[in-house]
Amino acid sequence: MQNRFNRFSFIIYILIIIIILAGLNFNKFIKNKNSAVPVWSEQDREYYNNNMSLKMKVKNIISPGNLLYQLTRIRPRAPITYLKREIPLLGYYTPEELKKQEQKIYIPQINKSTAENRVIKLKFDMRQLEENIDIKASEINRVEKQVEQPVVFVYHTHTSETYIDDVRNQDGNGHVLSGNIGNVAKVGMELADTLSSKYNFQVIHTTKIHDKNYVRSYYNSRQTVKRLLQQQKKIDMIFDIHRDGIKDYTQDAYTTMVNGESTAKVMIVVTNGSFDFAHLNIADHHKEWQRNLQYARELAAKMEEMYPGLLKRVEIRDTTYNQDLHPHALLLEIGDYHNSTKEAMRSARLIADVIASLILS
Repeated sequence: MQNRFNRFSFIIYILIIIIILAGLNFNKFIKNKNSAVPVWSEQDREYYNNNMSLKMKVKNIISPGNLLYQLTRIRPRAPITYLKREIPLLGYYTPEELKKQEQKIYIPQINKSTAENRVIKLKFDMRQLEENIDIKASEINRVEKQVEQPVVFVYHTHTSETYIDDVRNQDGNGHVLSGNIGNVAKVGMELADTLSSKYNFQVIHTTKIHDKNYVRSYYNSRQTVKRLLQQQKKIDMIFDIHRDGIKDYTQDAYTTMVNGESTAKVMIVVTNGSFDFAHLNIADHHKEWQRNLQYARELAAKMEEMYPGLLKRVEIRDTTYNQDLHPHALLLEIGDYHNSTKEAMRSARLIADVIASLILS
């Protein structure tokens, strides 16, 4: 009798715990609303799981460049990889500008003699990172007091993405190891610096790591974007900078020549918020996605006009990528893993020209 009573009490205890946990999760869902909706598209899943067809896998394996890499660990388009084979410690070297997560505010340079004051570095305290504190209100006020200029926010959902010439140790998908900042951040820095120094835009660029847990990358970056929009009254454009992971390894698929220089191609990604791939019915989510699409088409047309061949395509995906938060929020895939960092940075400078021409014309 006593044993039966103890068993019954244990079951009741477990049921109470389950009810409490269910209530807490339901409350969290109601509180977050659409901030925690799934954000992977089929393209993300296909890329990250590396689900190539057998034909593509064979083609990739027997390609001359890959055969050379498998035999020597040297990539023909990145001779520096030879040094990594000879000096293994290079795999652990991180450039100074990529060592710490930081946020920079590029302020229009009013006085040419005070160039050093144009960039404000906001280095994160790791305790603040845990509390998701990204930017100081006093620094935002400094930005708002400047001459009225376009304001651009640049960030990276997949901060660990990098390019072929990055000698650091990487996973199988061209990402520096989890918790590190890839060379895609250098491309974001180049875009921010060009918009600011050449066109006097106000630019906020963050290298905050959002993909330490890859599956939660877009949820994490969504919180960053939402907080900035709450804190900063005026944001004209938001760009999430990535690099592609295409399966067509022919060089002209990801590289073009602009003004006689090899340059990474650019894909503009727009989302419609439908989540068809996940079989969800979220009718009210991202209703105004056509505004983002219109902006993408305008940017693409200007890119084709100024630098023919730079644009790869405009692609619409069944997901959100945080674009429902702002009508001028876009995802830019600048080059592919097989591009060099210099090629991608060259593209960033050209994109800055295109953005400035579009908004200032």
